Amino acid sequence: MQKNTSKKGQIKAAGSKGKRRVFLWGLLVIALLVCGGRWLLSDQLETTFYHVYSPKVTEGENIRVVVLSDLHNGEFGPGNADLLEQIRALGPDVIAVAGDMVNSDEDNLDIILTLCKGLVEIAPVYYSPGNHESNLMYEKGSPIESLLLELGVHVLVNRAEEVTIHRTPLLIGGLTTSPEGYEEYGARFFQEYEKSGMFKLLIAHYPSLYYEYLADGHVDLGISGHYHGGQIRLPVIGGVYHGDTGLFPRYSGGMYSLPHSTLFVSRGMGGHSRLPRVNNRPELAVIDINGRQDTQ
Repeated sequence: MQKNTSKKGQIKAAGSKGKRRVFLWGLLVIALLVCGGRWLLSDQLETTFYHVYSPKVTEGENIRVVVLSDLHNGEFGPGNADLLEQIRALGPDVIAVAGDMVNSDEDNLDIILTLCKGLVEIAPVYYSPGNHESNLMYEKGSPIESLLLELGVHVLVNRAEEVTIHRTPLLIGGLTTSPEGYEEYGARFFQEYEKSGMFKLLIAHYPSLYYEYLADGHVDLGISGHYHGGQIRLPVIGGVYHGDTGLFPRYSGGMYSLPHSTLFVSRGMGGHSRLPRVNNRPELAVIDINGRQDTQ
């Protein structure tokens, strides 16, 4: 009788240990899911680094370009102080702004003006408006362009400016048109622009301009945004969706080699839709341009 009672006790103890083990494993799985969810949905700014080779760059020199895009009136720290601090630490020679830093349904320009006031104290700022700035300027009569110019920002609306950085001449242009308006508003500018023998850095908000009109163009470095990294990013595949293109935008984020051009598409720093950014942290991009082919 005592023996049977002992066996029952052992079975009961084993059952309790099994339940405890399942409970602990359940807690571990929940913790991993919570941590994984926080990581996948993180809105912490990520700094990414890229390299572009060009024989047009003076030997031994490096030109550092910091790229901002699609902030959509977001802030990293009060007055974007954290963002400005990170940019200052990167030591850029040029700051390229690829548009949609504001929202067209908001009249308050304080965020972008405060940010640009800080940016021009760090490096020359070249700003090519996106669709949101264009809507403000041409549909609502916003003074955003003149206010940016007063701060010392180089606002590029279908035009280019020559600048020499570390003994290398650059032609920095801004193609400010949608693909639908390219023939009417952008074609003449681009056809003249690509004739230049200088290093051509072209800021054009819409990556889809390269689907057709600029596919065979000669641009040393194109910089775009607009697609917000495809909102949800999958390993290997990349961005999943944007309203303009539907599923799997061709150039959703990163560096792309085209027949005669190199195109960089920023994942952007914010958003203007209800769709969450998944596995797609806000991006502050750094592009180093030099003559070293072996630079990674």
